[in-house]
Amino acid sequence: MLEAAVRLLPEVAPRQLARGDQQYALGGFAGLAGDAAALALADRRRTNQECAARALQLLETGRAVLLSQALDTRSDLTDLHEQYPELAARFVELRDQLDQPETSAPAVVPIDNPDTLHEGQDRLIQDRHRLTRDIAATLAAIRTQDAFASFGLPPTTEELLTQADQGSVVVFNISDYRNDALLLTKTGVTAVPLPGLGYTTLIDRINIFRQALYTAGAGANGALRREAQATLSRTLEWLWDVATEPVLTALGHHRQPSPEVIWPRVWWAPGGLLGLLPLHAAGYHTDPVDAPQRRTVLDRVISSYTPTVRALRHTRQRNPAPPSPAHALIVAMPTTPHLPNEGRLDHVPAEVEKLHHHLPDPVLLREPDPDRDPADLSATLPTKNNVLALLPMCPIAHFACHGDSHPTDPSESLLLLHDHDTDPLTVASLAPVQLGQAQLAYLSACRTAAIDAAELLDEAIHLTSAFQLAGFLHVIGTLWEIDDQIAVTVADAFYTHLTTDEGALDVSRAPHALHVAVQAVRDRFPRTPSLWAAYLHAGV
Repeated sequence: MLEAAVRLLPEVAPRQLARGDQQYALGGFAGLAGDAAALALADRRRTNQECAARALQLLETGRAVLLSQALDTRSDLTDLHEQYPELAARFVELRDQLDQPETSAPAVVPIDNPDTLHEGQDRLIQDRHRLTRDIAATLAAIRTQDAFASFGLPPTTEELLTQADQGSVVVFNISDYRNDALLLTKTGVTAVPLPGLGYTTLIDRINIFRQALYTAGAGANGALRREAQATLSRTLEWLWDVATEPVLTALGHHRQPSPEVIWPRVWWAPGGLLGLLPLHAAGYHTDPVDAPQRRTVLDRVISSYTPTVRALRHTRQRNPAPPSPAHALIVAMPTTPHLPNEGRLDHVPAEVEKLHHHLPDPVLLREPDPDRDPADLSATLPTKNNVLALLPMCPIAHFACHGDSHPTDPSESLLLLHDHDTDPLTVASLAPVQLGQAQLAYLSACRTAAIDAAELLDEAIHLTSAFQLAGFLHVIGTLWEIDDQIAVTVADAFYTHLTTDEGALDVSRAPHALHVAVQAVRDRFPRTPSLWAAYLHAGV
């Protein structure tokens, strides 16, 4: 019964609904996929490996439903354009129309005809229904052609398992029934029970962690802030004991790799509640630095994140060629209009200076001083429209600004640019963006990988995933508020390790570069995890 319900989840939030309505519909079924996967793992009629594969398919179906819908229509169109150009053109036209944000009905209603508003809304709904029918018919037509039978369809279990070729993928499942990690490796998929990771205990730990984060930054005195950091450290140690250590042991990562070898990689797909904690930072960070079996994730593997295995597969199938000449975009907000104290970030200028040293021929959009008239600087103001116009030409984009996660609607989470109060750069505004040459987005801002709407945790709707969907192979995000000065240190070290011996940037080094940058700050401040544990890499 639960399995059938999970497979119907995409029908609960069909594409013809507005995004907000889709989120509302899915929010009513939070945790359904996790419960179904837990029961599948307990099925005594199947082998352990069969149970694990079935649970994986259920989680892939029932998590990140909106993201999966977007991926359905973002398959590689190169072959389709070459063999069936008319079908490809029709598909792209319908997809782009359906991806556009919902426009509202007229805000000004004629006083003598109040029905105009309702007529406009009805017309918008009818248009979305028509577009959905048309794109379904076009997809059906494409799938009748030779070699295109699986176009836009979810990958099979066998196709998902190929994603372990470059490193293990770990998919967590937390439910009231049981708690497990599904391990995708070159030999198949297996389940590791996690009995110490109780559902209620996890919720309690998350609440304690989040309160400690707040106190660590805003505590009334040094003693309170130090105790908050100790609480954060204890939570990371607990997370190691109950979640990451059993996984790494099962994968055979028992000790720190030697410096001369290529470090193993692990992709974490936390799903749900575990996405609120930094799996990549779990461990005992006060262990002796020279201990070969130092008990931390940071000292065993290089971590990356993915919402689902399917999302990782989609990103890997892209192979963007950088434009020539290649540019980097820097968006800098040392101050932000309409925030208290102008939202000052005193160390953004230093970050920009470091970026100019590292990035090739950068294009800079920078907020001017508040007392300066920006009227003659419209082309270089960091507005949403200017950013979106430049992204297609800039395979690398670095944002140094404020970020915010919306408490109830994650699609409204945003980067605070010059026009954030009138035309914000939100998750929703990035949904229609498709960049063919994007490689690296570095979001040096607060909470760009955070979700606050509990009922939508499975959907992984945040700025980091939005930039991934837009086309970036690598995205650097953050789970909570970051320190302005430490942000300069991390960014500088990141781009230093991204640079080859010949002086060129190699974005494929992004996971390693962030790992080394965060590890260095951790080694300086092992008892202050709020400063370094927020940073994460998402992507290939």
